[in-house]
Amino acid sequence: MLKFAKFHGTGNDFIMLDGRDLKSLPSSDEISYMCNRHTGIGADGLIAIRPAEGFDFEMVYFNSDGSLATMCGNGARCAAAFGHLAGMSGTVFSFLAGDGPHTGTLEQQADNRWLVEISMSDIAIPDETGERTAINTGTPHLVVISDDPDSVDVFSEGQRIRYSPPYAEKGINVNFVALGDDLLKVRTYEKGVEDETLSCGTGVTACAAIATLKTGREAWKIETRGGMLEVSMTKKADKLTSVRLKGPAIRVFSGEIPYPAKV
Repeated sequence: MLKFAKFHGTGNDFIMLDGRDLKSLPSSDEISYMCNRHTGIGADGLIAIRPAEGFDFEMVYFNSDGSLATMCGNGARCAAAFGHLAGMSGTVFSFLAGDGPHTGTLEQQADNRWLVEISMSDIAIPDETGERTAINTGTPHLVVISDDPDSVDVFSEGQRIRYSPPYAEKGINVNFVALGDDLLKVRTYEKGVEDETLSCGTGVTACAAIATLKTGREAWKIETRGGMLEVSMTKKADKLTSVRLKGPAIRVFSGEIPYPAKV
C-alpha cells in the first residue's frame, strides 16, 4: 500500500507522495491511473517530494497524464505544506523544482490550511506584448486578453490553440485574462491535464507579468474559479524579477492506495 495525501491550492488539486517512502517514482501509466477521477484518487497532477542537497526538499511534478512538468505554482505551495507536515521543512524553506531553486514562507491558518508564499523564477520580457503573448513562468503560457473570460468556451478555445501551430508538438497552457485596476480575472486551459483547471499558479503569474508590462503596476490580486491569489514582481530592463506567488494550500484528506498501481 502507498500512503498519499490529497491537497489543493485554489481548486488545483494534487496527489502528494513522500519520496522517502518510494524506491522509484511511479510510471506515467501509474500516475494517470491514480489521477483518474473515476477509477483512482483523482487530481490535476501528482507531486513527489524528496531530499535534495542544499535544499529542504525537491519537488517532482507530473501532470495528470503522467508527463513530467517543470514547475507548478499551486502545486509548489501544496508541496511546501506537505513537506512541513512531513518534517522536511520549517515555516521558512527552500526547495528545488524542474525550473530551478525557490524559497518560501508558510503560515498555518487552521488544522488543514496554510497560507504559503513562494518565489517564482525570473521572467524574460517578451519582444512584443499584444492581445496574445507567449511567456514562460517556469512553464510555457499563452496569455490571451479578454473583456470577459466567463464568456469564453475555455475548453474548446484552449484546446484549439494548444494543438495549433506552433504549439502542437510541445504544448502550451492557455490563459484568458481580464485586466482591472489591481484585479485580474483568469481562466486557464492546462496542457497535460488537457482541460480547464480551477486555477493555475504559473498561469496567474504569466497573466500578472503581462499586466505589469502593459500597466507598470507590480502587484496584483487574481480571481480564479477556485479562489484568490496574489502575485508581485519588480520590472527591470530585460526581465521581471523578485516574482512572488501567494495563496492557500489545503489538505483535503490522506489515505492509502494499492501499489504498484494496477493499470
